Amino acid sequence: MSSLPQSAVYTLPGPGERRVGALRRKVALLAARGLLSLSPRGLPAPMARALPGAQRYVEGALRRGGAAAVDQLVIPEVLTPLLALQSGAIPAEQALASALPSLLYGLCAAGLGPEDLLWDLPVAHLHHAGRVIHLSTPAAGLFLAGATPQVRVVDQAAPQSGPDLPWTTPFTPLGHGLSLAVWDKNPLSMLEEHPDKHGNALSLGGRGLEAWREALQGALALIELGLPAWLEELPDTLSRLVPVGFEPERHLSASYREAPGVAYLTLHPDPLTLAEAIVHEAQHSKLNLLSWLDAVLVNGRTTWTPSPVRPDLRPLMGVLLAVHAFVPVAALHAGLVAADHPLSRTGPFQRRRAEVLASNQRGVDVLKRLAEPTAIGQRLLFELFALHSALCDLSPADHPPAELSEGVLEGPSMG
Repeated sequence: MSSLPQSAVYTLPGPGERRVGALRRKVALLAARGLLSLSPRGLPAPMARALPGAQRYVEGALRRGGAAAVDQLVIPEVLTPLLALQSGAIPAEQALASALPSLLYGLCAAGLGPEDLLWDLPVAHLHHAGRVIHLSTPAAGLFLAGATPQVRVVDQAAPQSGPDLPWTTPFTPLGHGLSLAVWDKNPLSMLEEHPDKHGNALSLGGRGLEAWREALQGALALIELGLPAWLEELPDTLSRLVPVGFEPERHLSASYREAPGVAYLTLHPDPLTLAEAIVHEAQHSKLNLLSWLDAVLVNGRTTWTPSPVRPDLRPLMGVLLAVHAFVPVAALHAGLVAADHPLSRTGPFQRRRAEVLASNQRGVDVLKRLAEPTAIGQRLLFELFALHSALCDLSPADHPPAELSEGVLEGPSMG
């Protein structure tokens, strides 16, 4: 893989590159700024009364804790609803009720609370340190004192301390900072833009956790062989996979701009298909993070075009998301060829490699014709096009991508 151009941040990282982690922390601070600047006006009275105290608590914890406080912001149960609030995807009251209990609990448990605080609103679930609690009878509130959060449970005379609650761990470690989750509180998970999908309801598809774990670890082993430097960066780009069923014939996956680090995917019997899904959804997460700080394409949301990879019109940013996701997939294919993995010598692999290169070429052609990039976007496109060109040069002479006219939808969806 040394013959391929490597871009430090935007597409294919070099060894030891970890700047995406800094990008994620900047986005978390952006979400915190939105929370701290939110006016209680217009909120229902109970939330309007509770918000100012919570804002003071979070601001004080950020001043005291710095990076340790940001660690409590980046977890999906906190960051996703706060970013959904920022984008206007959900109402403010819903976002606050979802994000603040886990955020306040985490800050207090980390010893960063600047003062005692009573969050006097119902608490249905909490996430902290890789564990979750779902209360069938919501708690009446949180009492935060020192480093020992207290939870007042409805109809109980005495409060319960946080460690005494019935915590569970619904996350199966897969390695490389990635976990399989059977817990998901993303308020956007059932919103769907892809015409072939109907939301992302959590489902193991009749398969056991062990079957999922083995299949996904097999996919990660392929990535480790084909894209080792890319895999080093994975803990900063993707932390959680949510199962959404079993599809033996095709594969579907999804991610959300407001939920960086989380991807939804179906189980598939082909390890290469799953490896491609992990790569392309992690790439989506990376570009989604960047999009919170820079538009990337000035006309990304306003210029629409027939999709080179999907059966519907897409905004130009959707085309960029697809190309940015699948050029590294093509790099994975090239890495497996360079390593002489037995899979790379099969006909289906070679056809798939040519199909992905062809789809990428069509996407590149659309971007070259229509994109109006920002300064950062121009750098991203330069690196992306250079990598695609190098990968085409490495493709077999008897399968030139320009000769293929149809994309492939049997692999991971590019949406």
